[in-house]
Amino acid sequence: MRTTFGSLNIANTGLFAAHRALDVTSHNIANTNTDGYSRQVLLQKASIPIWGDPKGIMGTGVDTYNIVRIRNEYLDSKFWSQNRSVGEWTIKQENLASIETIFNEPSNTGLRQVLDEYFIALDELSKSTGDNTKRVAVVERAKTLATSINRNGHEIIDAIRDTNSAVQSKVEEINSLALQISVLNRQIYNMELGDNQANDLRDQRTALLDKLSKIIDIEVSTNKDYHNNETLSIKLGGITFVEHVDYQELAYVDIDVPGITDLGAGKMSQIVWKGMESQKVAIGSGELRGLLDIRDGDGQGLNYRGLRYYLGKLNEFAREFSIAINEQHRKGVDFYGEPGTDFFIVPPEGENKINCLNIAVSGFLLVDANLIAASSDIEGESNNENILKMISLKDDTSLFQSTKGTLDDFIKAMLSTLAVDSQQSIRMLTNTEILAAQTDITRMSVSGVLLDEEMGNMIKFNQAYNASAMMITTLDKILDTTINRLGMVGR
Repeated sequence: MRTTFGSLNIANTGLFAAHRALDVTSHNIANTNTDGYSRQVLLQKASIPIWGDPKGIMGTGVDTYNIVRIRNEYLDSKFWSQNRSVGEWTIKQENLASIETIFNEPSNTGLRQVLDEYFIALDELSKSTGDNTKRVAVVERAKTLATSINRNGHEIIDAIRDTNSAVQSKVEEINSLALQISVLNRQIYNMELGDNQANDLRDQRTALLDKLSKIIDIEVSTNKDYHNNETLSIKLGGITFVEHVDYQELAYVDIDVPGITDLGAGKMSQIVWKGMESQKVAIGSGELRGLLDIRDGDGQGLNYRGLRYYLGKLNEFAREFSIAINEQHRKGVDFYGEPGTDFFIVPPEGENKINCLNIAVSGFLLVDANLIAASSDIEGESNNENILKMISLKDDTSLFQSTKGTLDDFIKAMLSTLAVDSQQSIRMLTNTEILAAQTDITRMSVSGVLLDEEMGNMIKFNQAYNASAMMITTLDKILDTTINRLGMVGR
């Protein structure tokens, strides 16, 4: 036969379960605004019953056996795969916008404008080749053009150097995140040896994985060890990056890159596995992939068009333009009837070494504008044939091997390519942000704390607590009657 004390124990388990559920609800409410926090739920079940009388089995109350975090691992994995694209295209969009700012087109200081002003000055000189003022104007416009090209080149070189520093910083950040994740893996493993859930530590680890997934393309998986306890591993480029409490650090080695290092950008950092410097790390996407594409993209074949591509285009323009002007200028005669010399400085290594950084007007012309070879070598200074031929170079479509177009066409093609790349980065970033945001909203709808729901739970558990307390009070009265009053009738 069931005793009254047994009923009291049942009520006591209900009181304890309701109280613990209120603790969990309070914890959820307190962390409503905590980034990465997952809603927690108290798990409970009916405790083991006992045999009663022949009429049935008697229950013994309720047991609380765990507190779990509500998390959808599929949505986490989906978000990480989308987050890497957000990181990559964010970097590309920001840097392409910076490149557009460098060229600053269209504007009064843009390359096309100063090129037009140079040829306008040549045209004015062709009308009066003996006018010293117009000769000085040609030299000054040429100097402005060269300075503009120099400025654009130096800004691109600075951008390459800054991007390389950002690559190094990302490598250090990746290593730091890997260390933190491995430490949390150990703490989680130790805390869960007793079949409990280290919910808050798991949330911290998920938040770190969110950050890491934006930087590099990671593959996260969980396994069971020989104790049937869960371990977490992360792969990068098909190679295990984090294995439970161990992790493999990334490193970078600095190498010379022709056309970059020799132009003042310094050595470029190549990402490798630490201790295995000959093995490069395969970076498929994420912020780090975006930085590498922007820094190294030369547009050759299927390569991305990054800073090296636009630096190469600027070098090509400076080189071919200078060679063409110099070649024609040498065919004329100056104001003194002497043969023309180089209009733009030719480096000791040869004219093929002219680039956007070293293009400059000849020092002789800066000192004496009368050295401009405006006339042909036939009739002396009295004609303007050579200056007209220099002007005709503006419409020459055979100057560039990479494109068939004029000087202005070459610049427009370069700027159009930049505009297309920039627009593509904006579209890709917008699309990936929408997808990632939608996935994040979905997973937060599962894992996030909803105050209305928690308030409802608070009322529900409070009522359960009050009911259990009332049951204890009732049973107390029954016990009082049984002990103190039963058998007292008639005395």
